[in-house]
Amino acid sequence: MAGRQQYTEQAKAAAFAQLEMNDGNRKRTARDLGLPLSTLRRWADDWEKQKNLPAAEALIQATGDFLQDAERVRNLALQKMEAKLANGEGTVAQIATVMGILDDKIARAKGIADRVTEHKITLPSRDDIVAALQGLQQGAIEAAAARDEVIVEAELAEPKALEAAK
Repeated sequence: MAGRQQYTEQAKAAAFAQLEMNDGNRKRTARDLGLPLSTLRRWADDWEKQKNLPAAEALIQATGDFLQDAERVRNLALQKMEAKLANGEGTVAQIATVMGILDDKIARAKGIADRVTEHKITLPSRDDIVAALQGLQQGAIEAAAARDEVIVEAELAEPKALEAAK
């Protein structure tokens, strides 16, 4: 019995990019990529719920590969359609359809890398931590000194108030 198909991160990134270009249409994306719909659904659910997106590098590579292929196919389709029009075989509507679909997907692919970013957390250096702690310590000392002055002034004011009350 065969096991579950194993997919590379690059294949998952390509699926994510294609799903974005298909405006979230899972059936179309699975059909375009030749993936089982259940596999794509599982990945998409993981991407949506877990925010476990493909690595940015793999996604950039996948969209770059798609863009290169799509632009090549779009240009070839345009050449073929122009030849058909010249021979009276094609229509302007066919050219518009091919160009519109490919231009739309190319535009979406170009925007994917801009929307997917990796967040990197940089911890402060030892020197930054020491400086922050020293600042905290100095602030605490100054606050304590100011409080001591208030307490002393209150202690001095209290006997004078008692004498005035007599």
